[in-house]
Amino acid sequence: MRKSPLIFLMGLLIPNPLLSQQQSRPLPTKLIQARGCVQPTKPVKQEGCLVLHDIRQNRLYDLSFSPTAERPELYTHISFEGIGFAHDAQCSHGRPVHVRSWKRLPGVCARPDSAASKSK
Repeated sequence: MRKSPLIFLMGLLIPNPLLSQQQSRPLPTKLIQARGCVQPTKPVKQEGCLVLHDIRQNRLYDLSFSPTAERPELYTHISFEGIGFAHDAQCSHGRPVHVRSWKRLPGVCARPDSAASKSK
């Protein structure tokens, strides 16, 4: 009878080969290059969430930036390069992208009436 608790404990301590074969796979990523106008999410679900609609690719991107990186102002026309992720976005509007670099482009982005009246 003394052997059965010992066997039970040995079974707990010995790694199970079936469990050890389950490896976490990294989520696929992709280099993204796009251009468009930076806008807030509609309706505003979370403070600080920015989206960009790339008209040429007909894609919506949720933009994230490093905490120390400069962020574009709302309604700025930009081009960017970043890493796209396959998981759900924090802001839940488009494909999540961590922006590595961006630059302001010439052109004017349309502002909703409420945003235009606030800036005056």
